[in-house]
Amino acid sequence: MGVFNLSSGINPNKIFIINRSEIEGRLEAEYYRPEINLLEKKLREKTSKRLKDFIIKVASGATPSVTEEDKYYSDEDNGIPFLRVQNLQPNGKLYLEDLKYINKQTHKKYLKRSQVAEGDLLVKITGVGRMAIASVAPEGFVGNTNQHMVVIKTENRKTSEYLANFLNLDITEKLATRRSTGATRPALDYPAIKSLPIVEGIDFSKLNQAEIQNQKKKHEAKKILNSINEYLQNELGIHLLPKVNTLENRIFNIKRSEISNGRFDPFYNDLFYSNIEKYISNGIFNFKPLKELCYNVSGVIYSSKNERPSGKAILRANNITLETNELNYDDIRYIDESIELSNNQKLKQNDIFMCTASGSKEHVGKVAYIENDLNYYFGGFMMVLRQRNNTYSQKFLFEYLCSNIFRLYLFRILGGTNINNLNFGMLSNLLVPLPKKEKQEEIVETIRSIREKAKTIQNEAKIILDSAKNEIEKKITEK
Repeated sequence: MGVFNLSSGINPNKIFIINRSEIEGRLEAEYYRPEINLLEKKLREKTSKRLKDFIIKVASGATPSVTEEDKYYSDEDNGIPFLRVQNLQPNGKLYLEDLKYINKQTHKKYLKRSQVAEGDLLVKITGVGRMAIASVAPEGFVGNTNQHMVVIKTENRKTSEYLANFLNLDITEKLATRRSTGATRPALDYPAIKSLPIVEGIDFSKLNQAEIQNQKKKHEAKKILNSINEYLQNELGIHLLPKVNTLENRIFNIKRSEISNGRFDPFYNDLFYSNIEKYISNGIFNFKPLKELCYNVSGVIYSSKNERPSGKAILRANNITLETNELNYDDIRYIDESIELSNNQKLKQNDIFMCTASGSKEHVGKVAYIENDLNYYFGGFMMVLRQRNNTYSQKFLFEYLCSNIFRLYLFRILGGTNINNLNFGMLSNLLVPLPKKEKQEEIVETIRSIREKAKTIQNEAKIILDSAKNEIEKKITEK
């Protein structure tokens, strides 16, 4: 019998043939895509080592019920850091600016098996986006983790750092994705992650040097972006006094008649936060409450059973990049085409797209501006602020909602409490300064140029890191 060959005009990475003898127990076509199959073979030729050969102990945790918050969770002063996927970074360092905390009892008993100590290797095993992101716990660290990553004990910190560098290479991520299962929420089981090939003896010094340069560039870009706050406050004549965290400022008296919105918690009534509205109203321009400028539209409520590989596209909180307030399309959910949705719940030109609920207060209230009508709906933990009339610039309002003026106003509502969600009623009385429309547009244009300058530097940072990583990957995969 002759050998059957596909036409030369066919893309071999989309249509291909494999022999029955090459099937490894997985039947999905993507697993055998020639490009990824070839990569796997190259690494197997280079090494017989697998991640399992470096593991002394491996475990994953759990997520204690948020409905029993008092039982499991704590605060920064009294709790133990509870790591989540967003705390992992592809540079091998833990991101410790956005942490949740569990109490010591939960750490020592309920989550005893997933305790994290300095030098431990942490690897993402479930969730959308990049798979097998790895970070190493820093010196002196004591923490715990949820079920979406594994904590791996290795021989020493040096070994963990080497493995993190290797796992964070793009070629390793491709092999990790190949091993994952599940369409809507990919996952790596223990055998899959342990089977990842590890090539020893790679010099990562150039990559580490590139990471240092990358971080310097990112810091420079962040400094430029932070200058927007100072510029906007100066233009609006709003002068926020710095918070002085002395004992005298933390202890204060307030009259019953001064308590507002039925809130008795001291954080809400702290003069630093309660004065935010006074600072805004003392600015050089007239102002209006948010509810007079726009109205809100709530997002689509749907069940996970209605999710499909394709269909009506839904954007959610993760589709707003926190650092840049831009839309991203990294992980889009789709629901069945047969489900009827209101056209009002599609994102439209000039909408301000806002996150209203998140496990992290940092993400609640983040916004993105919609430049043009989109064929995307938005999810139920989101809302849209839609312009009532064109007497003001909606882009100016967006920039105001990106500022630390709004963040402090929002922090007053959310901070010091366990509230991690918003509704329009909570924001409706936010005071918005309104210069003449020409001035609003001037402010918007100045901020746009500042953002563009920062983005240029961010792109330079990415090129530096990608170049170093590509050089290493080329050496690994070449004959």
